[in-house]
Amino acid sequence: MAKIKQPLYLNIMEIIKERILTGVYPLHTNIPTETQLEEEFQVSKITIRKAITMLESEGFLEKRSGLGTKVVNNGIYNVLSRTQSFAKCLNNQGFSFTRKTVKVASFDLPKDHELHTVFGDTCYLIIRHYFLDDQPYIYYTHYLSPKMHIDSAIHEENFSIYKQMYKSNMSISSFIDEFYVDTDTAAAQEFLNTTQPLLGRKRTTFDDKNNIIEVSYAQYNSFMHNYEIHFDI
Repeated sequence: MAKIKQPLYLNIMEIIKERILTGVYPLHTNIPTETQLEEEFQVSKITIRKAITMLESEGFLEKRSGLGTKVVNNGIYNVLSRTQSFAKCLNNQGFSFTRKTVKVASFDLPKDHELHTVFGDTCYLIIRHYFLDDQPYIYYTHYLSPKMHIDSAIHEENFSIYKQMYKSNMSISSFIDEFYVDTDTAAAQEFLNTTQPLLGRKRTTFDDKNNIIEVSYAQYNSFMHNYEIHFDI
């Protein structure tokens, strides 16, 4: 059976989306003009406009008359849920919110681990530290499907989960957030320099076939700042 060729505008849409997700086109900046994209991809204006229209409908871009086309979202989760990212909420309030990736590795799941039934014997493990005005604020642990493609030679500081999902042809369809009081978090308490119970959040992410592709756990020092969710209606 012959393989059906994907329309050009879909290919270009995916390229532009990857550039948004990986920071080539940063949040709150304009992407190149239609004329520049026409010249780069050697396609018609109609093809470029179709690609941009699709990215507008997905919530990544906003076209403004006379002002260009602006990146208004670079996070899959926020597009799905119609929420403003927690980082953006903090930045809007004048806080500095930064992240450091401290570990990217293959991880052997013990048979008694709660995620063994999800991923099997192995998965990918990512540990990140988040800082609020340079003070430890969130301890984040991601467990990713072993089916995901992870670059063999990767610079951990620049690691992008979205980019790895994109390269692995994984499409995020939905997620579930669970919040709880977390009292059994020695590593998180050490990083956050507290003995107090922490706000815990478990996020389970599904693809379009309802397979779990990521489970993440975050522990917040909510004594520093409450966790906030801002919904866009």
